[in-house]
Amino acid sequence: MPTAPELGTDLALGRPVTGSTPCAAAESAGKAVDGSLANNSKWCSAEANPSLQVDLGSVRSVSSFVVEHAGLGGENTGWNTGAFQIQTSTDGAGWTTAVTVTGSRASRTYHPVAARSARYVRLVVSRPANTGGGGSDAARVYELEVHGPEL
Repeated sequence: MPTAPELGTDLALGRPVTGSTPCAAAESAGKAVDGSLANNSKWCSAEANPSLQVDLGSVRSVSSFVVEHAGLGGENTGWNTGAFQIQTSTDGAGWTTAVTVTGSRASRTYHPVAARSARYVRLVVSRPANTGGGGSDAARVYELEVHGPEL
């Protein structure tokens, strides 16, 4: 997996976000774009194929994504997201898959892509963890970052 260079501004930071039902009220979708790994600041969902959707506010050029998983928040690295897709859309209706990940064990994943236009970015989790048992049935995402050039 490539190492993330200096990426600049996170276009998703503090933006409106929706997601699958959280494990607890304090683990809502907004935690995935709050810029914090501290104090259990994560989105957690035990729904089947849980997802997060971020509204960047306007159509932007995006060129990479970073997902920070359970291990970066100090949790069991076996709970790092095992498989997921990152999708983009300019209108929130038609979606294009930008990234597909399977068999991941990493606590932080970096995904450069050819520059594309997107207003909405969606993370869809198909395997919440990379190991079984012990609470691994829930997706745990500490941060979903979206990067592209400044306006």
